[in-house]
Amino acid sequence: MTARTRTLGQFVTFAAIGLANTAVYYAVYAPLNRWIPYLAAHVIGWIVSIIGSFLLNSYITIRTRPTWRGFLRYPLSGIVNVVGSGILLYLAVSQLGMNKDIAALLAGVLITPASFLLARWAITSGVTAQPQTASEGLEDPEVRESASRV
Repeated sequence: MTARTRTLGQFVTFAAIGLANTAVYYAVYAPLNRWIPYLAAHVIGWIVSIIGSFLLNSYITIRTRPTWRGFLRYPLSGIVNVVGSGILLYLAVSQLGMNKDIAALLAGVLITPASFLLARWAITSGVTAQPQTASEGLEDPEVRESASRV
């Protein structure tokens, strides 16, 4: 598997987890919103969803064990997503005259690659990703070199 193919597969998985993550956020937010102030429900929903997203993207997308270092860095991808999509949304509506709903969707789609790259960096900082299979790992020169040292 080439690095480009692996990255594309990771990106697709990251996007799918992002959709599931949105559902988790809403599943936490909606019931809490009935009992506590909506901003508090929003923060709790975001915290639960970011933890789930980190764990799923670590184990499934990147195929590595989560670390505390990665966990502490991971929310940066969410912050970049919110700020970046907000800037794109503002520019699309105020400068290009786009419909607010369409602009919000487009901004989310356009910022997702940057969020993916930052999330992958956060998860893998200081960690060597585990190969999917033994033969796939031997295709990677770093893995092949470390295997030859054993």
